[in-house]
Amino acid sequence: MIEYCAHLAIDEFNTTPPLTKYGIGAFPSRTVLLYLTICHLLISVGILKSRNRFQYSDGGWSSDTEQQDSLYMNWAQLLRSQVKPQAQALKIAINIEGGWGAGVGSEYGWIHGWYGLS
Repeated sequence: MIEYCAHLAIDEFNTTPPLTKYGIGAFPSRTVLLYLTICHLLISVGILKSRNRFQYSDGGWSSDTEQQDSLYMNWAQLLRSQVKPQAQALKIAINIEGGWGAGVGSEYGWIHGWYGLS
């Protein structure tokens, strides 16, 4: 389940614009990968606990099983609110870094080469 959630985290990061194609071995930030993986794990376990939640009563005694499902969702929301700006800033930095070498050429470079100046 941890590996599956890590792949979900990578997919979420890669499909957030601007689109990227990172894998688990070349992911740009271990912190973002860890937090996104934990978010997916908490959501998955929270959904499972919500599904398995039921109230039981017998002879004046009652029990509420799996009542911590809301706690899992609260942790997931807290982590997501922290990692989302961090992931977005990382995507912006990667996009800017990738654009530095892809500028439009200047005619001064052509003239400089035309006159044989080095």
